[in-house]
Amino acid sequence: MDFYQKLSTPISKSDRDHLLKLALNDEDSFQSLMNCYFDKNLRICQGASWIVGTIADTQPQKLYPYIKRMIESLENPLHDAIIRNTVRAWQFMEIPEEYKGEVYEKCFSYLINPKYAVAIRAFSMTVCANICKSYPELKDELIIAIQENYEFGTSGFKNRATHTLQDLSQK
Repeated sequence: MDFYQKLSTPISKSDRDHLLKLALNDEDSFQSLMNCYFDKNLRICQGASWIVGTIADTQPQKLYPYIKRMIESLENPLHDAIIRNTVRAWQFMEIPEEYKGEVYEKCFSYLINPKYAVAIRAFSMTVCANICKSYPELKDELIIAIQENYEFGTSGFKNRATHTLQDLSQK
């Protein structure tokens, strides 16, 4: 399967599921998918990011070798879909120790910046809360940031914030 060719046109959810299955069952296909994820063509990386964001639901371990490049890809993302799906994936992963600080800072900045889409901010909230398990000294900062942004959030943001604040108060 030529992932690049398939992702050069819009894909449906069934296309995504088919490509996901291929990538998870064949290492060459997975490598091809990740090459597309890091590609500089907007359509290619956007479609690949949708699949990558879904991989973490079931097999997050496949993404660990790419965390450094994923962080780097967020320096100048071509589209919000790259941010959204990267952060979505991270919420299901135990971020390796050497990247926790950088990932926390990046996700914290997304959380507090209202210019980002609700999904990016909500996923970032979860990533930050997960990192707080290893670094409880960050918890108070995160609680304050969530509370300060709560009233401006959508119902989805508020729902995630309520659950995250409850989890943080129990730790």
